[in-house]
Order: sequence, then structure tokens, then C-alpha cells
Amino acid sequence: MSQSQKVPTVLISEPHPYGALARYGGHQYARVFAQHGWNVLLFSATFNLWRRFLPEAGIDQQYFELWKEHGRQVEPNITNYALAHVLPTQIRFRPPFDRFAPSLYVPNIRSVLLKHKIDKVDLLWLNGNQDWLLRRAVPYTKLLIRIIDDYSGFGVDYDNYHPLMKESFDAADAVFACSEKVQTLYTGFFDRIKLAPNGVDFDHFTQPILEEPEILRTIPHPRITYVGAIADWFDLDLIIELATRLPEHHFLLFGKWSRQKPDSDAVPGNIHVMGAVEYSRVPAILAHSDVGIIPFKDTELVQGVSPIKVYEYLASRLPVVSLRWHELERESLPIFLAMGVTEFESGIVSALAMSLKQREELRNAVRLFSWEQRLVAMLNQIGLELHHI
Repeated sequence: MSQSQKVPTVLISEPHPYGALARYGGHQYARVFAQHGWNVLLFSATFNLWRRFLPEAGIDQQYFELWKEHGRQVEPNITNYALAHVLPTQIRFRPPFDRFAPSLYVPNIRSVLLKHKIDKVDLLWLNGNQDWLLRRAVPYTKLLIRIIDDYSGFGVDYDNYHPLMKESFDAADAVFACSEKVQTLYTGFFDRIKLAPNGVDFDHFTQPILEEPEILRTIPHPRITYVGAIADWFDLDLIIELATRLPEHHFLLFGKWSRQKPDSDAVPGNIHVMGAVEYSRVPAILAHSDVGIIPFKDTELVQGVSPIKVYEYLASRLPVVSLRWHELERESLPIFLAMGVTEFESGIVSALAMSLKQREELRNAVRLFSWEQRLVAMLNQIGLELHHI
């Protein structure tokens, strides 16, 4: 790149801070941009500034620690910020407060841009999770909106945000939805929403793995593995029933629990609660597992999900068994879909019978679903190129 060429900057709004345990879509797109020489500012979710003074603040510690640092370089070319806001969520989006609310972020957004010697970002990337004020706070050349979830699953009342949401949609160069369910949710008042499903870090999950992780060595095969958040939408009763029906199979649950854990005497001995695991260690775990599972309940939130975990399992040559939901059916992925415990059990048995050749074909099924390929397709819609060097 010649000295006369300007390094492009993208500001990505992503609810979750960049950490060791998980890589959400915003993180993955940030990494792809950075790998191609872009300067990336990653803005994580906003909390009410005054809550930090309450005895029960309810602020996740990782957000608070990141906020106190006023910016953390998490990878080359990527700086992650957590924002606080002077006004509570329920009023900052409403007239007349929304007129001056864009200037009430802490740290001040203009000061952040000045710190990075940025007058205007080349691309502002919003996710639609109450981040509409950023459009008024950040000078930008292009605006891309990619809605990443059905937020009604979090109790969000869309009607309260429609004015700012519609304003942002109208101003955007392109609006995308991660799933057909999410796309349908918004088309009632904005009909130019395109579909842009999640992707997979293909190189990460196809790296040669030779050594079995030590944490697996005492657990016999077959290993039926889940890696991800264990929250209210995770069907633990299903796992307990499956483990009872398949006593010679071992069910490994890797992930952070945000729901109540069951009493140990209520869990069969072939269920192994492994805890959260770093993203860097997941490929080795999957490479030494036999089946990947997605035991998600049929909820509004799940119905709007684009299945990152499914792509990661498949890239690892791991057969997948999942409870059925529309997005998985729409994508026609080579996985076993179940309506209940009996079909799920049959899916596990069939998955274990797959040959090595069939498992290699699973990887080929998601070869074209990399985050980079997804990103290039979106940028083409707004006249930007990823490869600027």
C-alpha cells in the first residue's frame, strides 16, 4: 500500500466484548477486516453509567473492566471498547432525549475517534440491538446494518424503537438479517432486507489436530459433544433422557452456564459437565469427539438463530444432531434433525455409523460458508472491497 492510500476504518457494534471463550459474528467479521489491513473499532454493548454506583449493579464484570480501560487492543488492528451512557435505556431513545443522547456516551465517541486520528469511519456496522444512537454519534461514509437475533426473545418491545430503527434503516446502504425468521420480523415496515447467515472460521476448525486434549483422555468413546452457552434455551432434560437411554455413550457439555445447574444426583454418570473452554481449544475437542449436538428448545429466540455451532461442527468433520428449527431446515445442511428424544437418539446412532469418507463430505458442505466469503458478499452490495491492499 502506498503512503498516499488511506487505511480504511470500520466501526462494528457487537454486543459481546472480545474475549477468549467465544467468537460471535461481530468478532469474526472484525478479524477478517483486520487481517485485510483495515483499522477496526469494536464497540461492545452499552450499560447505564449510574448503575455502577448501585449495590447490585447487574453489570457483567467483563464489560465493566473493558470500560475502565478506555479501549483494549485485542488483536492487531482491532481495538475493543465498552460504552456507558448517562441516560437509562428506557429514555435515551425517546424524544426529546434522543436529540442529545448521542453525545452522552462515556467515553465520548468523538474523543475515541480523535484518539485514533479518525474524522469519519469508512463503514459503520450496526447490529440492531439498541445501538441506533450510534448512527447519530459516529460520522461515517457507508452504513451497513446486520440484525443478528430476534430480540423479542430478550423482552425487547420493538414498537418503542421503531422511529430510530426506521430512520437508521432508511439511511443504511444495505440492511441484512442473519436468518429468514429475523428477516420476516422486520419486513412489515422495511421490505429491503437481505439475508446474510452466519459463517464459520473454516481455517480454525480445519487445522491439523494430532494430540488429544488432556481433559478428554479419561472419557471413553463414543463422545457426544456440545460446545456453547448453556442457558434457558438449552434442553437439559433432553440430555438427561438421552444419557439414560444410551448409558454407554458419554455426553460432554462445554460452556458457560447461565441457568441453574442440576443436582449432581439427578444427572447420570455419563454426562460430563466440562465448563467453559477457550475458543482456541475447541477444534481439538471437536476433532476428538464423535458427534456434535444442538439440543435447543423451540423458542422465539432459537427460531431466529443462524447456526454458527452447526457450521463449526461440520467443518470439524463432526456429524450433527439437532432439535429441528426452521433455519436449519431452510439451509438444507447435511445434519440429523429431530422432533423429540426418540428421533434425537436415532440421529446419534446414525451419526456414529457414518464412515470417514462421509465425515469428510460434511466439511465440504460448509467450505463456502467462511466469514470472509459472507463478508465479501455483503460489501459488494454497498460498493466496498475487502481487499484494499
